[in-house]
This record gives sequence, structure tokens and C-alpha cells, in this order.
Amino acid sequence: MRQIFGLYIPDKEDRKRKEEETLYRYFPYGKEHREKIGNLLEELIPGEKRQDLLMYYIQIKEKMMGDSSRSFEDAIGQIKRNHIIISVNDKVNRYYKAVIETDACIDETLQLPNADAIREKVGGTV
Repeated sequence: MRQIFGLYIPDKEDRKRKEEETLYRYFPYGKEHREKIGNLLEELIPGEKRQDLLMYYIQIKEKMMGDSSRSFEDAIGQIKRNHIIISVNDKVNRYYKAVIETDACIDETLQLPNADAIREKVGGTV
């Protein structure tokens, strides 16, 4: 880390380490885990950017991780509306809840249900 004009600027190694810490905080099995969640969300919620879908996912997970007793509904209620960058409705939130519940049970095999199984679980399409 370098200091310029009293500000600390992280070097390439510091930024990479921080990115890795962040990745593994939300996706314990790394990049492949993030990719599988991203693919599933893209298939469930077409028309939204993958990055935006993952950002909402991380926002929800962050709220739930902060308080283990917090329910999904409480977590989404804590996210400010102007911080949500995708079109959200009840059905979308049900998809997210199903994906988060599934992700909580995942192991290193990264076996996730397909989008049709999630749709069936929550009852329909967006």
C-alpha cells in the first residue's frame, strides 16, 4: 500500500487480496460458485444484467449474514429501494429466496437445481 498526499492507495496485490476475501465471503467455493449462482439467476430473471442480479443477491446475503436470526423478508426490507438496480417484484424475491435457501445447503460439488426446478418450487415464471 502506498501513501500519496496523505491517502493510502492499495497496490495490485492488496486489491487482489481484498477481491478474493470478498468473493469467498459470499461464495465460499470461489469463482465457479459465483458463476453457477449467476447463471441460475440469469435464467430465472431474463432481461437483467448478470452483474446487477449478483449485486442484489449480495445485498440480500449481506443483510442476512449480519444477523443470523434475520429472515429473508426482513433482509429485503432493510435494503433501500434506491440501492436496488434491478426490477424487483414479489416473484423475483421468491426466486431469490429459493436460490439463497438452496445455496445455504450447497457443498463443494456445487450441485444446484436447474431454473425449472426453482420455478416449480416458487410457482411460475416472472
